[in-house]
Amino acid sequence: MNNPSTKPVKDCKGCALNLKTHCAIFHHPVLKWKGRNCEGYNNEMYIRHYETTLKLEGARARKEDRVSKAKVSRTIGHSDGVKRRAGRMA
Repeated sequence: MNNPSTKPVKDCKGCALNLKTHCAIFHHPVLKWKGRNCEGYNNEMYIRHYETTLKLEGARARKEDRVSKAKVSRTIGHSDGVKRRAGRMA
């Protein structure tokens, strides 16, 4: 027996819950479209639930902080005075 795919189907194209690789609410969106309409398609209640509880807050901000810290750490020399080289050591 095959497991249904977790990827959104083409009917999910205009939905706000479509995250391109998976649905924000349903584990198997293909099963929700079997009856020709999905109960979560642009449903305000599901969208509000996703934004308040499931959506990751500030992931982009955390990534930008990590990038800026990495840029600073690349300019700082080592305590023994040897400048840190980027890339693989030969």
